[in-house]
Amino acid sequence: MKSILPRLMKKINFKKNSLVANFTKVNWFTFILVFAVLGVTCQAPTQKKKIMARNDADQPVIRVGVLQGRAQVDFRVEGKVSFVNRDADFVLRGLPGGRWKIEAIDSKPAEYVYQLAVGTRKGRWQAEEVLRSVRNKGLDAHISKIETNNLSIPYVHKSVYQIVLDKKFSSENDAKTYQSEIQEKTNSEIIKIPQNDSEGTLRFTNLDNNYNFDSPGPIRLRTSQIQLADVEVGSGFHWETTEHRAYGGTFEFLLDQDGMITAINELFLEDYLKGVVPSEMPAGFPYESLKAQAIAARVEAVSKIGLRHPFEPFDLCDEVHCQVFSGLSHNAERSDMAVESTRGIFMIHRNKITEAFYAGVCGGHTENNENVWLINAKGYLRGVLDRDGNRLSTPLSEESNVKKWIDSNPDVYCSSTRKNRPTSVNYSKKYFRWQVEYKRQELEKIIREKTGEDFGELVDLVPLKRGVSGRLIDLQVVGTKKRFIINRELPIRRALSNKTLYSACFYIKKRGRTKGLTHTYILKGAGWGHGVGMCQVGAAVMAHAGKKFDQILTHYYQGIFLQKLYN
Repeated sequence: MKSILPRLMKKINFKKNSLVANFTKVNWFTFILVFAVLGVTCQAPTQKKKIMARNDADQPVIRVGVLQGRAQVDFRVEGKVSFVNRDADFVLRGLPGGRWKIEAIDSKPAEYVYQLAVGTRKGRWQAEEVLRSVRNKGLDAHISKIETNNLSIPYVHKSVYQIVLDKKFSSENDAKTYQSEIQEKTNSEIIKIPQNDSEGTLRFTNLDNNYNFDSPGPIRLRTSQIQLADVEVGSGFHWETTEHRAYGGTFEFLLDQDGMITAINELFLEDYLKGVVPSEMPAGFPYESLKAQAIAARVEAVSKIGLRHPFEPFDLCDEVHCQVFSGLSHNAERSDMAVESTRGIFMIHRNKITEAFYAGVCGGHTENNENVWLINAKGYLRGVLDRDGNRLSTPLSEESNVKKWIDSNPDVYCSSTRKNRPTSVNYSKKYFRWQVEYKRQELEKIIREKTGEDFGELVDLVPLKRGVSGRLIDLQVVGTKKRFIINRELPIRRALSNKTLYSACFYIKKRGRTKGLTHTYILKGAGWGHGVGMCQVGAAVMAHAGKKFDQILTHYYQGIFLQKLYN
């Protein structure tokens, strides 16, 4: 295990600065002439503010996983292309563009063990606090240090600490069973750790002339643009689909630990952001909100490296799990300008780059981060009312207050009826307040399929705990055979929908009875997304009202300041 971890820990590629001094000889005549002019005027030259030239070597390079788990990948190359192996030797050089496919041949997956992680902390002492708490509950655990990145910019965490239960499982189902057994003691998530490398061959075939070649290792493509077919978008959410997408930068194809094909786009951070911002926020939003989004996305990218995919050959994925990245396919001039005008700017808190979660529509109040994920509470990620002024006088963590809140139409930035809203946010009306309705048998089927629990017939859904925004943290499912608890915001949203509920801020109404059981369940809710950090529609409304990007960011991330870390 120890021997393979260093190879599996993915460190971000970073191009070190190289300062090349080019000295030009100045002839003595020129020197004397300049000196004479200065002497005649008897004035010192005007002091100008030093302007640092843009230098791409100052910014990190990001590796983004854009396709995973494929037995075959079809792509098209625009312009000439060269294929390079892991030793940087050319396999093919200067070929004309065209259509290609890649296949995984004779592949064999790695062997895995499965364990449960109960939290991740960026400080050792914080991890030790969690470890003590877990051990006090009778669970054996340890701290696993993960090297996250080697970014040569200040204020980044070089490592994080994951608290992992000692018990190991040979299958994911066994891990899920144990996870259910201990859910009343602690929340947890399943992690899988490879014990060896996968095996197999990549076969590249030119579909225009049927030429092919095999490679036992990764292949990098050097070309101006590559187009991939059938890229998955929004997996598991209500907007799930596939797209054909175009990408710049360098592309790499390799076999993952499951013996399947992974495609990785390697590019500068600022170029990556130009593919993220219009994918996460409509390019038609007010410009200051796009600038706020660009900074938040930059912070999220850097802060998540090493955390989200520690055992993968890439830094970030291209989905909601990390940030939505669509390559060149949705680039827009306004969002590109927002990235360029905020180049190198990060949010800082206590001498570290922050995290910068954001969500589509908070519903009127944002959420504390520790109520959504297995991470420690962040002072800058406190739930706030989505408007200027005081906090609510009635806490939304109380059941009776949540019902009143959802049934009302509070005057908040993301409100669907707020006056003077930009037309670009009109699509969000259906998310501010929403309702879904299920027949009991329909809901039973969904819960059973999503959780794997055999609970019999559905007797009740009981909210046990809510966060400061009213979002559910714990929900009890009561059945005729058993009762069990669903922990955390996203698992609750997934368990009660064929896709994913808009948010976990909802209350439950029941209508009708059949043989002593509820006939219809009605979920009335507020917002879209986890609700932590910046409310994107709220940010757009703030910008439309004249707020600048820094005012938007300091409203949603309280206590932070902005600093430019590279040019």
